[in-house]
Amino acid sequence: MHLKLLSNLKQVSIKDNIPIVRDKTIDYISKYIDNHSYQSVLEIGSAYGYSALYTALHTNATSIISVEKNESNYQKCLEYARNEKIRFINDDAFTFEINQKFDVIFIDGPKSNQDKLVTKYLALLNKDGTIFIDNIYLNKFKHRDVLTKNQKKLLEKVEAFKKWLESQTNINVHFIDMDDGLAVLTHK
Repeated sequence: MHLKLLSNLKQVSIKDNIPIVRDKTIDYISKYIDNHSYQSVLEIGSAYGYSALYTALHTNATSIISVEKNESNYQKCLEYARNEKIRFINDDAFTFEINQKFDVIFIDGPKSNQDKLVTKYLALLNKDGTIFIDNIYLNKFKHRDVLTKNQKKLLEKVEAFKKWLESQTNINVHFIDMDDGLAVLTHK
């Protein structure tokens, strides 16, 4: 029943052209969560709630908070991704405030100003926690012969963000070339 709900949500997302985390990436993150016995997850960028629902159904995490700025997407989360472990919040990740620490923070929201998101949410990461950032390579664009101006700008922003991550002295950064790329950040 639950897996049918997840499959339906995936199909609705694809039909509506809403980007969702790729299969290998979400599987990796889910196994990582269980291997580290993580319980609390904060997700930045819900879209329709696919990754939050996947995490709720495939891990032992007990609490997932997912923040989505777009009101329409937030409503889709409430419609398609309801689960007792998940609390969806309609808010802007840059201004959202919460007085809680998390084992996992998954940043899959806006690609601009990601350095500000990492700086802000690193303060909410438990000492032994992990931040995951999706689409760190954007391989889907790298293999195209022709890119739009916006796609080129996005690739430039992502490259600058990767360099910024590598320059940080208070975190360990590991890049995984899987799907569209995944950054794994931990406290030093």
